This record gives sequence, structure tokens and C-alpha cells, in this order.
Amino acid sequence: MLTKYKNLINSLIAHRLTPQVRELYLSTLILDFAVSAVNIFEPVFLYLIFISQYGLAETLRFILLFYLAVYVIYFFCIPLGAKFAKRFGYEHSIAVSSVFTIFYYLSLFGISQSFWLIIPAVIFYVLSKMFYWPAYHSDFARYSSDGERGREICNLNVLLSVVYIFGPVMGGFLIKFYGFGILFFFASILILLSNVPMLITKEKFMPTAFAYKEAFKNLFDKQKRKNFMAHLGFGEELISLVIWPIFIFVVLNDFFALGVLAAISTAVTIFIFLFIGRLVDKSNRRLLIRYGAIFYFFSWLFRLLSRSVFSVFLIDAYARVAKQAIAAPVTAKTYEKAQDGSVMSAVTFFEMSLVLGKIIAMIMALVLLQFFVPGWNAMFILAGLMTLFYLLF
Repeated sequence: MLTKYKNLINSLIAHRLTPQVRELYLSTLILDFAVSAVNIFEPVFLYLIFISQYGLAETLRFILLFYLAVYVIYFFCIPLGAKFAKRFGYEHSIAVSSVFTIFYYLSLFGISQSFWLIIPAVIFYVLSKMFYWPAYHSDFARYSSDGERGREICNLNVLLSVVYIFGPVMGGFLIKFYGFGILFFFASILILLSNVPMLITKEKFMPTAFAYKEAFKNLFDKQKRKNFMAHLGFGEELISLVIWPIFIFVVLNDFFALGVLAAISTAVTIFIFLFIGRLVDKSNRRLLIRYGAIFYFFSWLFRLLSRSVFSVFLIDAYARVAKQAIAAPVTAKTYEKAQDGSVMSAVTFFEMSLVLGKIIAMIMALVLLQFFVPGWNAMFILAGLMTLFYLLF
């Protein structure tokens, strides 16, 4: 019996991690511990700054406009980040990103003292994303192993889930007893330390060019139109990452409780992520995405009824599992296509199309706020409808 369970666990774990992927694992774990301590509170921080002055509807509009500005600029900067990563190396690009992430957090914290710091906050956030995501996806795509890619992605997500158990609790604790300033300082130190694993081995890299205009031609290529439309479904992530945490805070009205709820919700999904990784490698990915999209669609409809702590917890845990059933196979397929052709071309297509989906989601959410206040249900329905684009995969 023990051998049977041992073999089962063994089948869920990736065994052929390259040194580059191991370094990326460790770097990402340190970075995401810092980010997880801040991210869920980030939109709430903006919410608290402006809610007393402008009311709920105007505050939500302002927050959406803030992220809209970030993602519109980022959309046009993604090819620039790709050019830098191709010229100077993936690891160098990730290291540069960490510096701008710290500047972003400093600017964000300063908004409470001076509204005009929102401008550098937008710029630093864009630069952080621009240098990080093209390089991160390209690094993973180039060095991940065929036949285990789904498990490598989900194993990392399992490890990140452990991080996301402790990060929000730590963040909520620091905010409640010491304030946002200490939290941002703590996160900044960890972000700098996340570069250390990348220094273990020297990156072997051949500098090459990347054409800015080609990224846009590739994005709107007629042969990729269906795939492009499917990626627009990622627009729902904007509602999930920005509006949903604010909604939970309104329900709980406590930073520490918000962190604990996010941690427990993450904890109950960890083991399921391992099985999803194995399914990605061994099963029909299209079928997994299809069922994942349907279940995830209903997670947004269930949020229409969530007004208690227990219901929020159940829905959040259920949504995490359903989203992983979509994200893991889609990411694995993207990395496989990248290895078959131009890694950076495939990665920029992936990143630009999903960012465009988020821009569309924000614009539509802003329109909904003209008619519905506070518009929670309207935005949840919008996110649910956007998940149906995943069915095009």
C-alpha cells in the first residue's frame, strides 16, 4: 500500500528540472513571498487612500483608471522588454525588473502623502512588468523539459501556493501592527534577495535582435486570430486581482483576516494542483481547459451570492482550482510552441494578447460603473463572460 502511494506521489512530481529552472524556482519563490505579502493589499491600499474623499464609486473608478494606465503603457512596452531580454539575457532582465518593483512600492506608499506620486508609480510598475514577464516566460520556456512541462509549472505553483499561505498572513500582520511602510520595506529587501539564485551559475546567452514592429504583426496575424481571441479571456484576471480583494476587504473589514482567508483558501488547493500538473502532461489538454473554463465561469456566478466570510472562502478556493485547470495547460502549450519556434515571439504574443484582454476588461468595468454602484455583481458577471473566451483554446 505504501509503495502504491509512493508511486502516485512520484508521478505527480517533475524529476528532470534543469539547473536554470531550479534557479528560476528559487528566485520566483523568494520574489513571490514578497509580492504575496503586498499584492492582495495593493488595491485595498489605494481604496483606503481615496474612499474617505471620493466615495465608493469614484474610488473604484480611480483604481481601475490607475491599472488601465499601467496596462495600456505596458502593452506597447512589452516588445521593448523582449528586445532588452534578447540583447542582455533573461536573468539580467529579471534583475533589472526587481529594482523597478522596489521603486514602484516606494511610489505607491508615497501616494498617501502626495497624489502626484501616482505618475512615477505607474511608470515604475510598467518598467517592472516590462523587464520581468517576457524574460521570465522565455527562461521557463527555453529550459523546461518536454513531457514534464505541465508538472514543472504546477509543481512551481504548488510551491508558490505554500508561499502564498504565509505571505498574505505576514502582510496582514505587518499592516495591522506596524503599517504599510514596514510592509513595503520588508518586501523590498526580499525582492533584492530574489536575484541571488540567478547568480549561482553564469547565464549562457547569445545576444540577438528582436524587431518591435514584428511583435504587433505577430499579434494580429490572421492565422492566430482564434488563439488571440482565446487569450482575451485572461481579462478576467483584472477583476480577480483588483476588484475581488477590495470586495473581500469590504466584507471582512480587517487586513489580518483578509490575509488569513487568502492563506487558508490557497492551502486547501495545494494537493489538487499536483494532480492538475499530471493531467496536463498525461491527458487531453483541450478537454481539461474546456471543463476548467466551465467550472471557472460558475465560480464568478457564485460570487453574486457571496456576502459572508464562509461563502467568500469557499468560492475563492473553488475558483483557484478551476483557474489552475485553465492556466496550467495553456501555459504549458505556450512554452511548447515557443520551443518549436521563436521563444520570444511566442512569449510576446502570449503576454500582449492577455494584457489586451485586461485592458478591455477595465474599459468595460468603467462603463458598468456608470450604471451600477458599487457594481460588484455587474463586474463579476463581466469576468464570468470573459472566461468563456477560454473555450476557444
